[in-house]
Amino acid sequence: MKRRIIYWAAGTVILLMLVRCHWVAPPLRRADAVIQIKTTGYCASMQCTGWKLNWLGLPVCASGPNKGKFKIIGQTAGGSMVRPGTVAVDPKIFPAGTKFYIPGYGWGIAEDVGGGIKGRHLDLYFRWNRSAARWGTQVKKVKVWYPRD
Repeated sequence: MKRRIIYWAAGTVILLMLVRCHWVAPPLRRADAVIQIKTTGYCASMQCTGWKLNWLGLPVCASGPNKGKFKIIGQTAGGSMVRPGTVAVDPKIFPAGTKFYIPGYGWGIAEDVGGGIKGRHLDLYFRWNRSAARWGTQVKKVKVWYPRD
């Protein structure tokens, strides 16, 4: 019986790793703040993140200081790949590593920087454009845990 439980648990962990399911470890302390924040949904598509295909058919940045330079689709400002639970923030307000609990979305962690994100605004990553569009723009009471040094 014990062996069956161990195999089941190991299989579940491997499956979650294969499907790149997100899991943000909830902090073991009370929230540092509960803030009313504007949230928007985004995905890694051309419409959401502002990249385009160049004449060779390769993805490039469509605007900003890196305009025309090669773009790795789905890469965050920190270099990791986006996944559900990735939140884009204004780094002046929320430093990298800040954890959030967003009602209706779940746990998220600040891993990305959005060019159009200023102040108290969160961009929540969704796998599909349809899900991001369905989320749209919402104002939510969000629990915030700032990183401890």
